[in-house]
Amino acid sequence: MTALNTPRVGGAMLSAETRHRLARAAKWHPGSRQVPVSRLLLGGQNGTTGHQFAAALGDPMWPSRPVVDGPHAEVLARGSERTDQQILSSSYGRMAMTCIRHTGRYFSATDEAGVVEQAREFLARAAGEQTEVPTGDHHSPPGLPVLVVPIADSDCFQVLDGHHRIALAAAAGMTTMPVRVRRGRVTTPLQDLLRRMSWLKGGQELYQPIDAPELEALWPTVRCCADRLEAMETFLRHQLPELSGTYLDVASCYGWFVHQMGNLGFEAEGIEQDSLGATVGRLVYGQDPDRIRIGDAAWILRGTQERWDVVSCFSLLHHFVLGRGSCEPAELVRLLDRATGRVLFLDTGQEHEKWFRTSLRGWNPEHIRNFLLENSTFDAVLDLGPDRDAVGPYAENYGRHLFACVRDDGAGAG
Repeated sequence: MTALNTPRVGGAMLSAETRHRLARAAKWHPGSRQVPVSRLLLGGQNGTTGHQFAAALGDPMWPSRPVVDGPHAEVLARGSERTDQQILSSSYGRMAMTCIRHTGRYFSATDEAGVVEQAREFLARAAGEQTEVPTGDHHSPPGLPVLVVPIADSDCFQVLDGHHRIALAAAAGMTTMPVRVRRGRVTTPLQDLLRRMSWLKGGQELYQPIDAPELEALWPTVRCCADRLEAMETFLRHQLPELSGTYLDVASCYGWFVHQMGNLGFEAEGIEQDSLGATVGRLVYGQDPDRIRIGDAAWILRGTQERWDVVSCFSLLHHFVLGRGSCEPAELVRLLDRATGRVLFLDTGQEHEKWFRTSLRGWNPEHIRNFLLENSTFDAVLDLGPDRDAVGPYAENYGRHLFACVRDDGAGAG
């Protein structure tokens, strides 16, 4: 009796061998394609997936790193004169030992001595020595193409097999490489984390700059941020004897401004409602998550008597004007006023923006300036001009003016 589920072609049953051969063929796009080496990102090791190995390594950014910046390339760049201990303490050694701890082996290596042997064989190949390329134990036979899978919403690929070959090719000066592409797509942990942030609602936009190759092509950066930072720095250099003191960014998102102001010399902190913002900042900027206070901005400001020399609050006020905040907009301004020792930098949605032409009617630069003066103790509110974000898909939005709210004597509000 013929099984009902046995596939047929033209009325003839397919053998198990044929079915498996067809399944393997359907799994891969036919032929090979040339891909820039810079677009090939680190993937799983020793049969693990990229996500699995990133978790084992404790490094969610592993699959966001080009192979040419990874351990395979790093061990080549350091050369063969390294001691055994230097190899083991390198990123290559740590990668290999992580594989051994989680899968039992790294290729044929099962201990530190095997890792050193594997590394030195790799270095010998790079030096042009005639070495026998091992097969088995996850070693690919000579002549097989590098295997990759596309990364979703990106022009990058995650490497499934061939990290060593890519590193060798890059070291030899190759800028592109033939690869065989698996059907389907994968995501990176960074992409998954960003999509979970509340304000994105599963979309693919960046609210502050993030330097990650899989985000470059199809994840637009909504706010360039550098324009406002430049305006803030220029203004502060005329107001303060030196760039130092305390800084707070209210609604800090990933913490880009916290990180940048820290680099300028400030003791920088942030307030962010979404706890994932601090996680992203730790991964992409190396930002200490303890520098970010998690919770509603008005609630946190209301519950503290602290003052910061410089405070910034970007694109938050209009949410309170639209009734989405936890207090009236005037109270938010008063809370910001109380928290500011010298200068408050603020921008907010304006009526000229397409998405606010009705809901924020009347909220133009003059009105915003007067609103800030009427609801604070600042001596002056200066208009530093519009941002440069009204471009591309956002050409009819943004262009929000940055205001500097200052005190003549630098004293905090009472």
